[in-house]
Amino acid sequence: MRSVLVWLMMFFGGAIATATPANGQVGPCQPAELFVADNADPLFEMRADATITLNGIAVTGSTPLDGVHWSNARQQISYERSREFHVCGPGEPTLHDAALALSRQFTQESVLSFDYLPQAAPEADALLIAVPDVDIARFGDALVADPAARTRLRGGSVTAADHTLILVVGNDDRDVARRLIAETGASWDAATIAYGNREFVET
Repeated sequence: MRSVLVWLMMFFGGAIATATPANGQVGPCQPAELFVADNADPLFEMRADATITLNGIAVTGSTPLDGVHWSNARQQISYERSREFHVCGPGEPTLHDAALALSRQFTQESVLSFDYLPQAAPEADALLIAVPDVDIARFGDALVADPAARTRLRGGSVTAADHTLILVVGNDDRDVARRLIAETGASWDAATIAYGNREFVET
């Protein structure tokens, strides 16, 4: 399982329980994720790292992804390479500002941010769900075939190295995500879940 999963929730005997970020940092450090399409730019990772850092957030690592995105405007699905940046910063509004800078720099339709929070936090409006052993083609087919999932979830990503599906969904869409995962042939019981606040940042 890729490194970000140590930040998530650990699965114990069918129950899902909250995990603590493994970096051990406290105080102003707030672990978060930024999901950005790489535009097939060979210097993308280096350039994005620099932009995030200039906006006051430390990059602790990143994971290459194969993204699947449903466009309501075009009514079609697209596949694109992207990268999930694991970051540590002071939280909002800095995370928003970094996402906005990335969106402008790389001409993104949107940049997705996920800020880890305790489950009971008032701002915790979303889940980051990670599911192992998901084929990206089957995920894309399942998304296209499920009108509610493609409209509400907008897409997802599969890690290039170990085929872990990453879904960032609103709290109200948990059941939609669970159904979509089943439609890919994967097991919900194998999922790990983290709680936090998400934002689709657009220019």
